[in-house]
Amino acid sequence: MLEQSLAPIQEELFPLCVMLYPTLKVNWELVRQMLHLLSREFNWYVRWEQAQYYAPYQEAMWEMFSPNIFPDVIEVA
Repeated sequence: MLEQSLAPIQEELFPLCVMLYPTLKVNWELVRQMLHLLSREFNWYVRWEQAQYYAPYQEAMWEMFSPNIFPDVIEVA
């Protein structure tokens, strides 16, 4: 948000999660639960006008970690 760009999320955070989470056996549903809780906290503590600043980032995160992209099943290698 501070850089006013989705690029750091898409180009840095997302690839890092894709690389590390399966190795660490992190369930993708846990990631989605974290995003849900983070969203709930933002909605609880900020006004609607302020929430509009982070809404695009929140939506992008939901899309990146959606069940369509990452099912809950962890492949064991």
